[in-house]
Amino acid sequence: MPILSALMRSFHPASPTVVAVVNRIDRMAPDFYGLSMRKSTLALTLSSCLVGLVAMAGVPAHAGAAGRGELLSAVPITTLTPVRVTDLLAGHAIDTASVRYGVDAYRLEYRTRGPDGRPIIASGAVALPRGGRDRYGTVVFQHGTIAAKAEAGSVNSDSNRLAPITFAAAGYVTVAPDYLGLGTGQGEHPYLDLPTETSASVDMLHAADTFTRRLSRPMDRRVFISGFSQGGPAALALGRALQAGADPRFSVRAIAGVSGVYDLFGTQFPGALNGTIVPKLATISTAYYMVAMNRLYDIYGEPSRAFRAPYDEVMEALFDGRHSGQDIAAKLPDAPTELLTDWAVEQLRRPAGPMLRAARASDGACAGWRPHVPVRLFAGTGGDELVPIGNSLQCQEAFRSRGVRAPIVDLGEVDHNTSAKRAYPLVLEFFASHE
Repeated sequence: MPILSALMRSFHPASPTVVAVVNRIDRMAPDFYGLSMRKSTLALTLSSCLVGLVAMAGVPAHAGAAGRGELLSAVPITTLTPVRVTDLLAGHAIDTASVRYGVDAYRLEYRTRGPDGRPIIASGAVALPRGGRDRYGTVVFQHGTIAAKAEAGSVNSDSNRLAPITFAAAGYVTVAPDYLGLGTGQGEHPYLDLPTETSASVDMLHAADTFTRRLSRPMDRRVFISGFSQGGPAALALGRALQAGADPRFSVRAIAGVSGVYDLFGTQFPGALNGTIVPKLATISTAYYMVAMNRLYDIYGEPSRAFRAPYDEVMEALFDGRHSGQDIAAKLPDAPTELLTDWAVEQLRRPAGPMLRAARASDGACAGWRPHVPVRLFAGTGGDELVPIGNSLQCQEAFRSRGVRAPIVDLGEVDHNTSAKRAYPLVLEFFASHE
């Protein structure tokens, strides 16, 4: 669940110890699959032992010069029977008709590159179906906006883990990057920066491929890609990169975006400034973007150029990865005009200079390319308090101008988070039709 909408209600790679314990759990797994809920607790106990082993060794402070996508560690984080999956999804009003398997989920840490090109460590989750076939399809899921590292699905058992569990329970190995600076990853999160969302996701695929092959449960390298909210454009950008050969081992089968922010400067920011988006949410999201892009492009220099007093004194610290969305909301005003200077408002309306460079890097996930695979967009026709449907309409038009049909599936009059819950079963149907 994106935190903005929710406001409204040293093991090194190939460590023998880690690999041995993970493989040992996997070899024992068939014995667990048919047991009762009581005995499944034993699997969780074994998982906890592995967590302790990894925690004792720790993760290197710096990634060093080793290759991108190199797997550093794998830690079990969730073990669920089909009954428990069904109960979990039903409790969040997600249709459970697609549940076929239990789920084993792991947190991976791996090497990638930061915005400056230097080596950095990132994290993400991999959710595996339990039992059944020897080989499963693969889904990459790109999550929505979160503010704090601890809210990422690889470390938080709350709703940010729902999508990977939903897809895995339907029979897909599900790879869910945390993006840079979230989860247990190093540094600060470059919010909405498509280049780093893409590179971190490509490298996460490499690490997940290594991990599943070490378990003798290799994932299919022909991947389906989906994403929600912030993850909508991230999903399209990843599809574009893989289609262009970013990692020749992987190819794309279909792409599904859900309520994505595909058109930042044409739809999203205008909606934030004119009141189409709930003002409090607009305040937080525009501030998050300004701070993140300033770290990459030096947009405003001194915070007082972009933010009104007294907020200018706290902005950089608020978006440090340690504050939750609720923490941030409590310290910000109720509308963007109370937070942003006239200069900042003008930059969001008509970007220039460094802001224009930021816009080119973070906007236009649908523009300038022609997908060779089926693309489907899911969005509510009304009721979304955070991401206006104009984002999806503009994305659809960008593809149409290049001869690509990208149908929009109407999710109804629903709020932002409900749109995701309604969409996931429909995304699964879409993927199944292109197996």
